[in-house]
Amino acid sequence: MRMKDQQAAAGGGGKEMLVEKADKPPMERRASLLGPRDPPLIQNDITYPEGGLRAWLVVLGAWSGLAASLGVYNSTGVIEAYLSRELLPNESPSTIGWIFGVYAFMTWFCGAQVGPTFDAKGPRELMIAGSLCTLVGVFALSFSTEYYQFILAFSVLAGGGASLLITPAMGSVAHWFSERRGLASGIAFTGGGVGGVLFPLMMQSLLPQLGWAWSIRILGFILLILCSISVAFCQSRVPPRNGPHTTWRDTLPDLRIFLDGTGAMSMTTAALFLVDLAYLVPMTYIPSYYLDRQGIPGDKTLSGDAAFAYQLLAITNGSSCFGRYVAGALADRFGRYNTLIVSLFFCLVSVAGFWLSDVLAPQFNSIALLVLFTVLFGFVSGSNVSLTPICLGQLCQIQDYGKYYATCYTMLRARRENGRIGVL
Repeated sequence: MRMKDQQAAAGGGGKEMLVEKADKPPMERRASLLGPRDPPLIQNDITYPEGGLRAWLVVLGAWSGLAASLGVYNSTGVIEAYLSRELLPNESPSTIGWIFGVYAFMTWFCGAQVGPTFDAKGPRELMIAGSLCTLVGVFALSFSTEYYQFILAFSVLAGGGASLLITPAMGSVAHWFSERRGLASGIAFTGGGVGGVLFPLMMQSLLPQLGWAWSIRILGFILLILCSISVAFCQSRVPPRNGPHTTWRDTLPDLRIFLDGTGAMSMTTAALFLVDLAYLVPMTYIPSYYLDRQGIPGDKTLSGDAAFAYQLLAITNGSSCFGRYVAGALADRFGRYNTLIVSLFFCLVSVAGFWLSDVLAPQFNSIALLVLFTVLFGFVSGSNVSLTPICLGQLCQIQDYGKYYATCYTMLRARRENGRIGVL
């Protein structure tokens, strides 16, 4: 049985507290809004505000942190197109691909360490370190002219900084919401989509006028504002599992989470690995695909019809924003896993439909069809980003959320990037 007590928030607004009976075993407790076929929702006797000023400020902080990290991550297509045609025209596509392969690897590889550290220490120190790495990396990128400099500045520094921002941002939201976690996480994850819309359009406008260096520096100043907001507002409210006795050992990754006896964590990670194989490729290569299909020469990358390549990426990310919000809201009602499975089916349909049309009838593969694909793929793939952390949250107690989330993503990203780099 559940009771809902209405308590006044410190700022004067209403705050809804969720209280669970302690006499019911944790594995049997389920949030009433979850689908009947979802894995058990593991909880303990922790109350969740489910709203109020402080909780929504945490969502704002998470939104800003994800805009600064995933927003850049979702804009790699713009950087890839400019590097391959303007700054590194003599390098092969496979060589340039290493820049973005290492960047994606670094974005998720550090997660196995970041997650347990978040569970033990909270988000503040991690987000400060992530902000510094991101800002130093982006400003260093503006001075880069050689291939190795792009690797060090963008791939290593900016990628590592993004890793330090993503897990604390999502973990903080999970500390304040349970039954409404899907909605709150969906709103927070729209930050990555909004960044993916604004950054490509901004770069499209600035690069012809200001050039590479100052365009990237302006991006860096925007990231400075976003990172400052995330550091100010992201906070945890659940004490570490070991309380004041937390030691450095509690910050180490723990692969025993895959041996829980149910196979739920292992199967979920394996499924997410397959999902992730197909996600980054369209996000990275949509602009270059359009330029190649239209036969646009490299010296017109930023002008005329070539400018539409950047707008395609913005369309994809804009549609993804709506997909993340809608999927999060539906997940709280119909079940997190149920909603994710349905969205993955439609993601498969959109990718397979566009690929088959390109292979079987390339003469009919018009710009209109490409726009339709970017809209559909962006909308249905947005749920892949926003729902997977919530699904993982059902498999653990809240004190271990960062560990489960970060370890899962480290495993699947490391495996994917090893395979991807191997074929570049």
